[in-house]
Amino acid sequence: MKSIINTLTEIPIFSSLKEEHLNELLLIANKKQYRKNEIIFHEGDPGNVLFIIISGSVKIALNDSDGKESILNILCENDYFGEMSLVDGVFRSATVSAIEDTIAFLIHREKFINLIKEHTDIVLNMVAILCRRLRKTNEKVANLSFFDAYGKVAKILLDLIEVKGVKDNNQIILDLPLSRQEMASMSGITRMTLSRILNEFQIRGCLKIEGKKITIFDEAILKREVL
Repeated sequence: MKSIINTLTEIPIFSSLKEEHLNELLLIANKKQYRKNEIIFHEGDPGNVLFIIISGSVKIALNDSDGKESILNILCENDYFGEMSLVDGVFRSATVSAIEDTIAFLIHREKFINLIKEHTDIVLNMVAILCRRLRKTNEKVANLSFFDAYGKVAKILLDLIEVKGVKDNNQIILDLPLSRQEMASMSGITRMTLSRILNEFQIRGCLKIEGKKITIFDEAILKREVL
């Protein structure tokens, strides 16, 4: 099993820190476990904590007045969230919940501000990650606007491969802690449409569906749908 220090070195915002500084980080972080489906915080909650995912994964979502959920992002091991409210002091802009059993390190605002004053590389790393997330958001807006339903499903699968895919010989395994409704929410389509298109991809030999597990045999088919 990897040590906590080795895990921290794999987290992009802390990748430039030396081991002695990572040990300092451990002294100011609180470890917390969340069960599957547990709400970590709600949209509108005060935000004074940064969350660093050590294991597991979470979804970031918005809910309308009717309770309909729109999933903005899925974050996994070695990623972080909660930085926006931490920096600007505004209430939480989305609801975050664990989609599987998850362990996170929590760093309170005052301690984090002191940390980045001493280690400015953390700020530069955060800015780089923020830029990547903004690009992803722009891509998602474009996908919802210009892709047909096949393109939307293909893009979501490709995005999930990027964060949760496990390569096994010539195939990619997606063992997803997501329901079909959650995948449909990410794609901006109905659950029925999602299921129909997944079945069509299966018939075409692109993938195989076994419960929540999806095995991708031909990633090129998905990539052609988003050209």
